[in-house]
Amino acid sequence: MDGGEVSLGARLHRRRTELGRTMREVARDAGLTVGFISQIERDISRPSLISLYAIARALDTSVDRFLSQTPERTHRQVTQSARRTRFSLGSTAPVYEFLEPGFDQARLNACITHVPPGFNSEIMRHEGEDFVYLIAGTMIYAVDGFEYRLEAGDTLHFDATVPHGSRNPGDVVATELWVGTMRLFADQPHQESRPTGTRPIAPEETNP
Repeated sequence: MDGGEVSLGARLHRRRTELGRTMREVARDAGLTVGFISQIERDISRPSLISLYAIARALDTSVDRFLSQTPERTHRQVTQSARRTRFSLGSTAPVYEFLEPGFDQARLNACITHVPPGFNSEIMRHEGEDFVYLIAGTMIYAVDGFEYRLEAGDTLHFDATVPHGSRNPGDVVATELWVGTMRLFADQPHQESRPTGTRPIAPEETNP
């Protein structure tokens, strides 16, 4: 770590010990294995954003607590590509582009994920449902004991409470659009932002 930055694993370990919880308890509540929790705390493995969300819930907190830089979260009905925050949980981990929700208490959350070649996620489960649209590359998704190979343009929609995971079997980065019903980050006060140079369009008037 540069500049004395606390690692992701150390942050998770500190929070878990603050609560007096065992790895087994956290793994059970997060739907992950004890071995994987141990590897994360020792900075041997990096969790996916979805798994980090599940761990954060098991530790009664939000993902924000464990990220050195959290995405900007301003409600935007239009998300301009140049303004999206990109972040990753490690140099060999996927890169995420968070797509801001369009209004307060939105039920859908979304992000564009760039998955490096050879990346193999952990098997996870969480509440809600997931929808994936593969933008580029090839991905293999394991869902409830079945494997699905997706190429660019393919989609997958499933109940996220069943065991699932994914991997990139190719030699190029795969890019996917993920949309889910779970709230990845903590709520915070913010106002809707409109693209520069636009104004609300008034409904057309009808003559009596």
